[in-house]
Amino acid sequence: MPDLTLDSAHRIVARGHAAAKDAGLNAVFAILDAGAHLVSFSRMDGAWLASNELAIAKARTSVMFQAPSEALNAPLQVGLPVPHFDHIHAGGLLLMGGGLPLFDGNGVLIGALGVSGGTPEQDAALARAAVA
Repeated sequence: MPDLTLDSAHRIVARGHAAAKDAGLNAVFAILDAGAHLVSFSRMDGAWLASNELAIAKARTSVMFQAPSEALNAPLQVGLPVPHFDHIHAGGLLLMGGGLPLFDGNGVLIGALGVSGGTPEQDAALARAAVA
């Protein structure tokens, strides 16, 4: 994926839709460019309305940290400081599964995919299937 074009974004979303259908889920797919601007957005029929914002927030998180959103959600440990929080805040980040950064062939960040519609683990699996 040398560049994040609308065509490449549509191919990612199409693979995501197929994976969601296979999993029996209705999901939302948001693709942002490296500047966190929306390139493509798709909400499957029957997907939760709340998933619209969640998918965008997961993609934004992956762009901002250049990492999968699930990798940023450290488990809480009693007696230790909380390194992150796992909810949307004013900056629109979401630290749970479903966001994946997108890199070109040279390892340069070109954008991110955010998926919402199932559990964080299901969303992360759909995102991985979409970019495979």
